[in-house]
Amino acid sequence: MNNYLKFFVFLILFVGCAKTNPYDTVLVEGTVRLDGVPATEVNINFTPIGNNGNSAGGLTNSSGKYQLTTGSAPVGSGAIPDEYNVTFSKIEIEGSNLTFEEYQKQFGNRSPKTIDIVPKKYGNPSTSGISPVKVERGKKNIFDFDLSTK
Repeated sequence: MNNYLKFFVFLILFVGCAKTNPYDTVLVEGTVRLDGVPATEVNINFTPIGNNGNSAGGLTNSSGKYQLTTGSAPVGSGAIPDEYNVTFSKIEIEGSNLTFEEYQKQFGNRSPKTIDIVPKKYGNPSTSGISPVKVERGKKNIFDFDLSTK
């Protein structure tokens, strides 16, 4: 195979396999705290109030930090500029730290009970008390949130 053909095949494979962002997003990041402590593994969702129709979401890390992702765009690529309602959720399954045998011994065959780590009110924009946020092009879109279990 001559060098031009090798280069052409490489170029086709490289371009075809590259992760692209099909959305025109901007970086959105911030920190979520629950009762003043960084909230780990909390789902955060930005739902558009405008017409773009594309939600963005993320998961907080051990420091409570998150970066949003829209649809099939690369992780952390952000959100489409718009105004968004923001919701949060984190649930755990009662006894999830048990082995299967320990769980059956303690709970039998009943369906697992879920525990809301982040109060349910934060999962609904009309009860959360969280004001909508505006994601804008050309600005630092850093949104920090302080949630409470009280």
